[in-house]
Amino acid sequence: MAPKKFKFSGITSTKPSDTAPKMPLIVRFYDSNVQAQDSHGRTQEEILAWPDSKLESCHDYIQMLFPVPEASAFNLGASIIDRETMDAFRSRKELRDRLRLSFERMLDFYGFAVEMKPELEAEKSEENDENATDEKGEGATEEKATETPDTTRKSGANPSFPPGITSYTTPFTYTIVRAPNFRTNSRNWAVRFDHNHLRITRILRCLRILGLQTECEAFFKALEEVYDDPAVKISELSLTYWTRAVTRPLYIAPDDEEIAWLEKWEGSRVEERRGSE
Repeated sequence: MAPKKFKFSGITSTKPSDTAPKMPLIVRFYDSNVQAQDSHGRTQEEILAWPDSKLESCHDYIQMLFPVPEASAFNLGASIIDRETMDAFRSRKELRDRLRLSFERMLDFYGFAVEMKPELEAEKSEENDENATDEKGEGATEEKATETPDTTRKSGANPSFPPGITSYTTPFTYTIVRAPNFRTNSRNWAVRFDHNHLRITRILRCLRILGLQTECEAFFKALEEVYDDPAVKISELSLTYWTRAVTRPLYIAPDDEEIAWLEKWEGSRVEERRGSE
């Protein structure tokens, strides 16, 4: 069977150009009006169109798709997040949208999918689940008699308008669930230890620093559920690193490296909050 191909779509872009002001490479790589190439001559669009087999076997792209402030021991020439890069992503929604495309491509690679529902619909669904349990006994389940709209995010869909959501200002729940391809796609990484565990740590940390906190937390919750699955044997060490990436102060990396400029930035935010109270 031929590998599934992914089409990069949903965000309108102009012809690639490097005539824009020289922002950091990470910003230019994710800017749809620039579409800069990484150090190996590849654009985001080209990388996201790779088949799963190449995403698995190639080891020098993940640092560009999901940069962090620490240098990579596996790709010493990879760009890292600095203050200018972080500020650009946190202030420009279009950059975060394109980062989300990279994230959701990797979710599919790992066998996950995104479900997004308006908060009121999600709350109603939870109520129905609780009522069904009360009526039939603890732990009982029942198929719903009425159909619900498919709110699973499709790869390549416009990230600004997922099914059932008119915009990202609409209150919604962003949930990551196991996709139909989970059993197949999880074979490579849902094991005691695998190089993808390091990638996952990087992805979680990158999302959090560059402003995709909701996505970071949803991914971590999905990973915890996989870790707790009796059929899966992921090492406690891997879960520890994932937890550190999500819960530690941003300036402390999962491997204990400390980033001075991030510490200063976090400290200033704490002072601002205290001043506003």
